[in-house]
Amino acid sequence: MTDTEANQRVRNQHNIHAINFAIKDSLKFKNNRISIINSDPTTRSFVFWFFVSCYFPVITACLGPVANTISIACVVEKWREYGTPSPQSHNGDINSHQIQDPHGIFAVNVISLVLGFVSNIVLLCHFSRKLSYLTSQLINIVGWTVAGILLMVDVIVCSVRDVHGDQQKTIGFWYACITSGLYLGCTITLTIHFIGYKLSKYPATFNLLPNERSIMVFTVFLSLWLIWGAGLFSGLLHISFGNALYYCCVSLLTVGFGDILPSNVAAKIMILFFSLSGIIILGLIVYMTRSIIQKSSGPVWYFHRLETSRSKIWKKVIDGKLIVTDEEAFLLMNKMKKRATFRGTISSILGTMLTFIVFWLFGALVFRYAEGWSYFNAIYFCFLCLLTIGYGSDFAPSTGAGRAFFVLWGIGAIPLMGAIISTVGDVLFELSDKLDIQLAQKFGMGFDTIQLSNKSYEAKFKLATGEATDNEEDNGDGDKDDNKDTDSHSLGSLENITEKNTVSDANSNNLFNDLESVSDDDVDFDIIPPLAEDETASFTSLERIITNRSLIENSKFGRLKHLLKSLRALHKISLEDKDFKLSYKQWTNIHSIYPSEDLLLDDMEMQNFWISERTPLKFPLNESHLAFLRISEAIDRLVEEIIEEQENTYGMLRKRRSSISSTLMGRSRSGTVVSGSHLIVPRNSNHNHRNSE
Repeated sequence: MTDTEANQRVRNQHNIHAINFAIKDSLKFKNNRISIINSDPTTRSFVFWFFVSCYFPVITACLGPVANTISIACVVEKWREYGTPSPQSHNGDINSHQIQDPHGIFAVNVISLVLGFVSNIVLLCHFSRKLSYLTSQLINIVGWTVAGILLMVDVIVCSVRDVHGDQQKTIGFWYACITSGLYLGCTITLTIHFIGYKLSKYPATFNLLPNERSIMVFTVFLSLWLIWGAGLFSGLLHISFGNALYYCCVSLLTVGFGDILPSNVAAKIMILFFSLSGIIILGLIVYMTRSIIQKSSGPVWYFHRLETSRSKIWKKVIDGKLIVTDEEAFLLMNKMKKRATFRGTISSILGTMLTFIVFWLFGALVFRYAEGWSYFNAIYFCFLCLLTIGYGSDFAPSTGAGRAFFVLWGIGAIPLMGAIISTVGDVLFELSDKLDIQLAQKFGMGFDTIQLSNKSYEAKFKLATGEATDNEEDNGDGDKDDNKDTDSHSLGSLENITEKNTVSDANSNNLFNDLESVSDDDVDFDIIPPLAEDETASFTSLERIITNRSLIENSKFGRLKHLLKSLRALHKISLEDKDFKLSYKQWTNIHSIYPSEDLLLDDMEMQNFWISERTPLKFPLNESHLAFLRISEAIDRLVEEIIEEQENTYGMLRKRRSSISSTLMGRSRSGTVVSGSHLIVPRNSNHNHRNSE
């Protein structure tokens, strides 16, 4: 790698740190989430370490409490039984004789439970910022590793040494197998996160926002709710704790197998309360998890894809293989943005389908061997579970292995299915909305408003929002009604322009051209770039400002007036269209508000700004919000300049008044007063002069 390429890579790595306040506040992701990642945004390692820093802690926060819940079942349940499972009774118990576990097996099981519980408490303290990263990582990794290994050894020893002859493994044994895997899964995720820290890929912290740290509180609360429910229904229905935990999961996930039923009034009353409260908790966890993935991963991966494409084009520009004009660079960047968005949509759909298929087929494979079903029937059963249909006694897990696995698979798969349906629904809704617009354009059905009128009443309503608009229209010759309020004129014009702007990007580019015909009194979104030094009016006196209207219109007062109109128009646009996109002319005017030296651009970046490393177009932005902030900052600076000039002007007038007062005082002492251009001589002085003559 040459020195030039190395310097460029360093600048590219730290470019995200140098973005100004307006862009940072308009990003669709939190800047501090990716600014701490010490990796080039154009490489795959950036995506990997971002995923590790953000989502591995969330995965651990979900696995840990679930592992503790299941570990209680593997402690209170016996691991062996005589005979083969018999047909299920109405309450779901297996009629068999359970065998007492050896003391060593039970003791190791309890030690594993305590270590896992302590590790969960430590992780919760770190999520709430009560413990440092290094301390919590050390305790968690060691604690969950020892707990997982102890339980794994316990399972292996019990399976090889203690289960023999006509003895069978119970649901408690299979709960122990699952718990061991979950403990070691927590160890793996935290260890990989710690390796990233040791490689200096990010600082010693979980890359989570404050509201995202609360997800572990809800997972802990759900685990406690399941533990309480399993203990409650174990007593009410006279079933084992493991089967009661399975019954609680089936109830919360709204599957409804019908293999275990509330057989008394107390159980029926408590299941109503338990299910309603549990579904709300589970829904909050699903919503928070989906929000974390949707609001951070989507925009960040869009940024990665766009930055990868832009860096390749920028390298061609630096090498002299590509020469583009300023507008061509802008259009090229927009094309890359559309391609990145399209690739993101395709990736989201494919990822969603792949996740669904993996959970579906893997679950079916486990149930095929656990329950002895055919693979087709297992696929059929899992599909009904994922859609939460549940045909009662059609198919339901009856073995200990099947029920234990369903608790884990159901808690993970069914809420995930809800998130998948929501994600696919959002994508399909967006695609259908775009399709409606394209069909409306193609067949001439692009109606913006609907008008209702009769002899005494006339009203217009916007189809998109249902908002009532002004009844008055332009006259046939194109002249506006002079009696109509100026703001109503301007807002109506702006609404029409905005509606055209939201239809297609091509119309969006004509936004300024349409507004150029609007009168000066109309609301204008033509952002005024700063005047040159020779164009800036200088104020020498208050009389000149007050009397010369043309000077006011061309001065900083005039620019302030236009900026305020642009701000008002932009506010209305942002309310009507949250995905409003700025055109090339608008972006150019926004960029021209800031002098190039403020951005520290070199000659190459100034000539190819829109595809350079400093371009704001490479970020997923709320463009209307960015323009609003930029105009607000320009207004602040302009007001400060006007105030400073006014203070200077008043200072000059005060000095002049003070000078005149001093002159008057001096003349008064000498007997002569100067008033304007006249010399006033006191009467006594004239009288003495006549007498002397």
